[in-house]
Amino acid sequence: MIYKFGAYDLDPQMFELRRHGKPVPIEPQVFNVLLHLIEKREQIVSKDALIDAVWQGRVVSDTTLSSRIFALRKAVGDTGEAQNVIRTVPRRGFRFVAEVRCDGDEAPSRDADGDMVDATAVSQEIRAAEPRPVAAASPGPATFMPTLVVLPFRIASEGLDEYFCDGLTEDVIANLTHFRELRVIASASSFHFRQRDVPLTEIAAKLGAGYIVDGSVLRAGDRLRVAVQLIEAASGVSLWADRYDRQLEDIFAVQDAITHMIVASLGVRMQDTALTRALLKSPSEMDAYDCLLRARRYTATLNEKMHEEARDLLERAIRLDPNYAEAHALLANVYLAEYRFEANPRPDPIERALAMALKATQLDPQSAYAHCWLAIVHFFRKDIGKFEAEAQRAMDLNPNDPEILAEVGHYLSFQGANERGMELSGRAQKLNPLHPGWYHFSAALLHYHQCDYEDVLVDVQRISMPDFYWSHMLNAAALGQLGRPDAAKSLALMKRVKPSIRAAAEIQKWNTPPQDAAHIMEGLRKAGHDE
Repeated sequence: MIYKFGAYDLDPQMFELRRHGKPVPIEPQVFNVLLHLIEKREQIVSKDALIDAVWQGRVVSDTTLSSRIFALRKAVGDTGEAQNVIRTVPRRGFRFVAEVRCDGDEAPSRDADGDMVDATAVSQEIRAAEPRPVAAASPGPATFMPTLVVLPFRIASEGLDEYFCDGLTEDVIANLTHFRELRVIASASSFHFRQRDVPLTEIAAKLGAGYIVDGSVLRAGDRLRVAVQLIEAASGVSLWADRYDRQLEDIFAVQDAITHMIVASLGVRMQDTALTRALLKSPSEMDAYDCLLRARRYTATLNEKMHEEARDLLERAIRLDPNYAEAHALLANVYLAEYRFEANPRPDPIERALAMALKATQLDPQSAYAHCWLAIVHFFRKDIGKFEAEAQRAMDLNPNDPEILAEVGHYLSFQGANERGMELSGRAQKLNPLHPGWYHFSAALLHYHQCDYEDVLVDVQRISMPDFYWSHMLNAAALGQLGRPDAAKSLALMKRVKPSIRAAAEIQKWNTPPQDAAHIMEGLRKAGHDE
């Protein structure tokens, strides 16, 4: 059955909310709140009844419930002031008040009290949690993403209650949904398997998940230890495991810190796992997601020889799935490289990059990655106000994505906001300890600004990007300032990577403040650069 109200369709079987036929981004819990309120639209639903239906009776704070209602109203174009769709009835609860039309005759079974029978509820939740591809605007194979189920974290010692472990699990699930390339099974489904009374592979099969997150929480005195592992469902092989230890002072602060680290690690690890699989496929077997993953190899190295392949792969991804927001966002990145690095340039790179980034944010307004690359396009358009606004939007949408934090920190540092840039890059490095070398650019720029030239040399070694001329430029400038004889060698490497380089124009392209630009040029001249 599909519920229609105003311009919206709610499709429980497809687990989609659509506006004028186009999918509206909505978190699983918010979807479940909307579905329950529509099903009970002839009555006022109390807070307790809503919590019992959506959270299975677990303890949920008023703040959590209010945030879901706020997100729901935003998703359906309602506000707390208007209340044209969701009405708050003081001291009683909520009611869905918009006019509803129904398509389809099949209704869920209900017991004598009007509630869904348990078996049907479980079945519906499992179906609803399964990943469903967004319909493409033109024919072609659908884009399927990795699907993850997070099982309730187990209590491994005395001194902990179920509510803490459930809260940690809920937080991990909620934060993982911010990674738009993952499909995460709703807690309403995963919590049915709290006891793990069937094999993990069977749980994953029932929920349609390819990967399982399994964890436990142990308390030892005043310390808390959380162990977590990522398991491939088909083979039962543990792909990644880690342990997080924290002093147990503020229990909620500890829960928040551990959640951020687990989520960031899982997000990165899932991307690595998916890339490994994509590389095993022949070109004819690749779907849009495989194309995107392969294209990411260019952004990790900035090797110009890989740029053209990345561009072709992403243009193919969009042909396969015109509604794939992340592919549009990454193509904005690759198009922008034609201007930033002069890699395989074609006409109007900034305009093409802007069109792709804007399209990505239109396709998925909740995509942090799309807003991040729209921000960076604005950076090179010299529209710093829009850069800062979109960058903040990206970080608000996914504060646990280390790549976004590092990208924003990177560009803030280039434009002279060194301390803020270094702070964000530092957070990114903590969230992803196995981060790529370019995360250290903020440190190199800060240390050069502070005239700590020896530290710059260490930073450049950590960056370890021999195909990126900025590495050699900073290294040569630092060596020049130190009066080292090997400055000329570093300068030669810069010119070998980019023979046509005009250092002053290059530095200006990256919005470097005049004082910092003059400082770098001074170091380059001391190294023997004759510009």
